[in-house]
Amino acid sequence: MNILAIETSVSQASLCLNRRGNLSYLASWQAERNHDAHLFPALEKALEALEGDSLHYILVGAGPGSYGGVRVALAAGVGISAVTGARLVAIDSWAQLVGARQACIISDARRGGWTLRRPTGEISVLSTPEILKEQQNGTLLYSVETSSTLTEKGLLPPAQESLVPTASGLVETWLQMSAAEQQKALERPAEPIYVRPPHITKAVRKPWEIPH
Repeated sequence: MNILAIETSVSQASLCLNRRGNLSYLASWQAERNHDAHLFPALEKALEALEGDSLHYILVGAGPGSYGGVRVALAAGVGISAVTGARLVAIDSWAQLVGARQACIISDARRGGWTLRRPTGEISVLSTPEILKEQQNGTLLYSVETSSTLTEKGLLPPAQESLVPTASGLVETWLQMSAAEQQKALERPAEPIYVRPPHITKAVRKPWEIPH
């Protein structure tokens, strides 16, 4: 089984190739708005590391996180899937951060909100007072933000320093799924996890109606 995994929902991005059960290639980089500048050279090296073997799965971290980063990774995954025939799967990036802790994960959702993922996988956007109430009620919180960022925004430090989802963590998440869970993931559309409905502006006129 050969698995390519891409995690670009965070600025500390990573990519790995798991070939025949072993880590054959790993790359990581720091990116904000330029994931593609680092992603495609890493992809080329990862595919070379296959050494002619077939690629079976492409795992992409679907977030929550950087919408642009996830879209770049999914677009790359679609292209590689078309060429290799590998199955493309979008996976919750934060599933690997929970493990057996049964904790909630939080991150800054901007516009005064916080993304919160419960151990059940349920994702919602809460206000700062609502997150503080969760903490005061004894909810175990972890975060992909730094303690200083949380403190600056009026929250108490989390139970642990910031956690970072990784490409190798995506592979572990996939391998720990049951066959039924994997099949369900394969049947879902490969798209980002939206913490809010995507903002789509409809054009006033159709493209072919606009005079040139």
